Amino acid sequence: MPSVTVQAASTLEIKEIAVATQSHDEVSPPPLRSLSRGVQRAGTILALTLLAILVDGYHPYSEDAGIYVASLKQLASAGMYPVSGAFIAPYVRLSLFSHFGAWLLRMLHLPLEAVLFQIHIATVFLLLYGSYEIARRCFRSHRAAWGGTLLVALCLCVPVAGTSLSIADPYLTGRSFSTPFTLFAICAALDKSIWRMCLFLLLAAIFHPLMGAYAIGFLLVLWTVESRSWLRIGAVAAVSLLAAAFVQFSRDSDSESPAHLAAVATRTYFFLSEWRWYELLGIVAPLALLSSYALWQKNRSQSAGPALVTASVVMGLISLSISVAFCHPQAISQSIAALQPLRPFLFIYLVLFLVLGGLVGEFLLQSSVWRWLALTIVLGASLGYVQHTVYPGSPQVELPGVATHNPWHQAFNWVRSSTPRDAIFALDANYIDAPAEDSLGFRAVAERDSLADRSKDGGAAAVFPQLADRWLTEQTATTNLNLITDAERLRRLSPFHVSWIVLNHDARTSFLCPFTNEAVKVCQLR
Repeated sequence: MPSVTVQAASTLEIKEIAVATQSHDEVSPPPLRSLSRGVQRAGTILALTLLAILVDGYHPYSEDAGIYVASLKQLASAGMYPVSGAFIAPYVRLSLFSHFGAWLLRMLHLPLEAVLFQIHIATVFLLLYGSYEIARRCFRSHRAAWGGTLLVALCLCVPVAGTSLSIADPYLTGRSFSTPFTLFAICAALDKSIWRMCLFLLLAAIFHPLMGAYAIGFLLVLWTVESRSWLRIGAVAAVSLLAAAFVQFSRDSDSESPAHLAAVATRTYFFLSEWRWYELLGIVAPLALLSSYALWQKNRSQSAGPALVTASVVMGLISLSISVAFCHPQAISQSIAALQPLRPFLFIYLVLFLVLGGLVGEFLLQSSVWRWLALTIVLGASLGYVQHTVYPGSPQVELPGVATHNPWHQAFNWVRSSTPRDAIFALDANYIDAPAEDSLGFRAVAERDSLADRSKDGGAAAVFPQLADRWLTEQTATTNLNLITDAERLRRLSPFHVSWIVLNHDARTSFLCPFTNEAVKVCQLR
């Protein structure tokens, strides 16, 4: 199947390249031919979308999807998560994601997993369509435009340095919407269409407020670069640093609870000092490559490419300066760290891969079908294998309606179908790191309340300080839950009215465990 998909995608790309070898400035073709090209372009991007999902994978309940899908379920089914809903509520309140998903679920009358998969396909399609539109404005050659789009499609799983982001997630979150809307806003800015730019920025912000804010900052930097005024560029950089300083020093460490500081300390990706050397290289190398390209194209190109690349470098330097200045584990305040000022590198990585892919398409792949196929197969297979190792207990693409063979997923499904809806569960604080667990979110799959974990609930507590005290109390109660005695489990968990626990298969207990498999067991407290 991968080879068929790859060949179909590459063949469509070569046909598109062959159709138009002339400049974009030529006279428009007749309406019928224009329609045919539009259909062909959409078909090519759809083929690339399917290829991208095959390489990147699809895991609807993993990582951050465990929070976003739980928020969708909470809206779609009133009364769900009455106890642990506080860790979900901020995502319902601040993002349109769950509201849009719940509305679509009601309108389509389809199973949730089918709706999630369709939305995922649509958002990846939009991301690649936006990538192509930007590449088309940066390169005059169709080969370059498709080369950039192909490289983005193959590299969605690439991590953005040490930020804990990837270019696109193999599941749905608010970023699934905000990223393509940001790309469309960039296209509108390059076209000097203010109303379209504002519309897409608004859409990005209502699906993911933080990424929407950084998208606005990115386009502000792009405007200053296009104005060719170093004074304006310097002013934007200075204002950004002053604003960050104001936020940082408007709150001192005494106003931040020890629980909040503990939650922030678990997010090592907040702090450059905690990054590994190759993660730091992931910050420096893109800026160096893009700077080199901008200098090379300074007096050669009349397209939008040099301005967009220069804006990416400037935005990266501003973000890096703010992080270096204010994001430290022992800083007087963690207000800026919680805002994760290096997140704009997501946009910078997209620009980087569009540029690299454009150069590869123009100068290396050219019109050779075999070269396009070779790059697609080799790079796609390599990155697809890497993604498989990230989720070893699950199929590469978890299709809706297909029975799962993941033992943790099976256990969570049993919980959903066989335990009281008002049951409260406890899992080890680090259960998400267990072998074959594949970062599945318990609440999203099981549809039951659970005490806070270290991974996802810790992230919520780091960003939303009002959750920190509760998070620390519950996370402390569930730490090493697999290793302690039953008496200690009862002592720790009884204040939270926990009635069920989920343990690793080899954990010792005398509790009745009506479900057990090779990895996990579900036990009732008594």
